[in-house]
Amino acid sequence: MNPRDPASPPSPAHVRLEQIRRTLLVAVDELRTLLINGDDYDRPADTAIAGPLAGITKLAETYRHARGQAEAQPGDLTAGPPRRRYVNPGDTILVVLPDTEHCRRAHLSGRRTRVHVTAVDAELDLTIGPGQLRLPHADAGIHRDPDSDRLYILTREGGQG
Repeated sequence: MNPRDPASPPSPAHVRLEQIRRTLLVAVDELRTLLINGDDYDRPADTAIAGPLAGITKLAETYRHARGQAEAQPGDLTAGPPRRRYVNPGDTILVVLPDTEHCRRAHLSGRRTRVHVTAVDAELDLTIGPGQLRLPHADAGIHRDPDSDRLYILTREGGQG
């Protein structure tokens, strides 16, 4: 799916997709926790995981439809496919702060700023506001590759951030 421009407000379809995605993540996490804790052993064998799996299946179908609607939004397909740009602790990079709950509360979503990447978080350029502000990687638009354990940001093709 092509990323939307973080500087523009999210379309209703993107808002709905994010809500469904969060609900799906919680449902999958609840099933995982049920299995890890062995709580499925305390339930009848035919219903131990059938209910959670049915809910996940329904949410997955809803997610698929919502994603199709979000991908069809005008203007969202012009950004080009995203690519990973790997970064290292110690790098100072230019990012557009993503539309996360933390960034919305701090009125930072969509702002373009320089961040200094550390192993555990990102330090924002002081021009963004008074005092030193540190954000978790996810709230600074920095992701961790689960396979290589390297940090990266998503950029538009040929873009710098």
